[in-house]
Amino acid sequence: MSFEPNESLLRSQLSDPKMDWEWLVKSSSQQGVMTSAYCRLKHKNLIDVLPNDLNTYLSEITNINRNRNQSLLDQVKELSHLFNTHKIHHVFVKGCALLASGVYNDIGERMIGDIDVLVEPTHLHKAGRLLKETNYTSLDESLFGKYKDHRHLPRLIHPDRLGAVEIHSKLLRTERRKILNIKEILANRRTIKDVCVPTIETNLDILILNHQINDFGYLFKSINLKACYDSLALEQQNEPSITSKTSKYHRLFYTLRALNFKPFSKTSKNTSSTVLKKMYKYLNKKGLVNKIHTRLVNVNIGLITGLEGVKLFAKNKHFRADVWTHKSEVIKLFRAKNSLLKTETNTP
Repeated sequence: MSFEPNESLLRSQLSDPKMDWEWLVKSSSQQGVMTSAYCRLKHKNLIDVLPNDLNTYLSEITNINRNRNQSLLDQVKELSHLFNTHKIHHVFVKGCALLASGVYNDIGERMIGDIDVLVEPTHLHKAGRLLKETNYTSLDESLFGKYKDHRHLPRLIHPDRLGAVEIHSKLLRTERRKILNIKEILANRRTIKDVCVPTIETNLDILILNHQINDFGYLFKSINLKACYDSLALEQQNEPSITSKTSKYHRLFYTLRALNFKPFSKTSKNTSSTVLKKMYKYLNKKGLVNKIHTRLVNVNIGLITGLEGVKLFAKNKHFRADVWTHKSEVIKLFRAKNSLLKTETNTP
């Protein structure tokens, strides 16, 4: 998946009779980079080393994803026109922003879930009402989510459109204005083919911080191949203005990325010690240490979430009333989370 000229080495590795193709498909699928890996192999003229049936399968999956992404791009352009018409200050972020920015050689490379759009906080509910007036409907919120000050409105879906839409007023679980400022993101946005997108530098910050903070990557010390690949693709844009921030989240991201990929730009080099690198590599290997570490982090996250719930229960009488009314659902939720933790612990 790297952009370095390593075709000869890859051909040798993939031609090995012991090559585990089932593992490749499974692991790339779990990381959300199966089509990315296929497109990179195609770009490096290495498709011929794939077994015929696997080549056919990956080609079909990539073609389906390519068509899906084109539909999402059409929907993004439609939403952009709607927001511009109603003077809603906005910028698309994450996967759809990368597609609209032309970051990938093939739009079939990137697997995308929702359409994420950041709006001026004062325009948040106006944007939500506008989509509902155009036949989008809101998905039900969770009991906790109904009262929590969330970073986006509940997902909106349309009966004739493919993508669910999440309208954001914030991008991170916890505010980090010094490293991701909403006003600056909106002020510095670019327009590419009628779609408002962040600068390349901001796109890098968003994908790094989304994984490190929102997905608890900083706690898990985990490698996210999709985020790694996106960052490498962004760095290929060769814009001299790209500079790397030096927050602890950025440093860890680039350190973990360097375990699998060579740094493309000088700004993305990490400065972590050899001991730390070895520790991170060990934590990302499946085994007892990884299992214990994952369990401890999950317990920590559970405690943080539980504490937030207790504070909300103490302060909000409407939340207390809802919890009492739906107490059977709350009990089921706690049991389900406990069961999930046990499953993760017992997984070999």
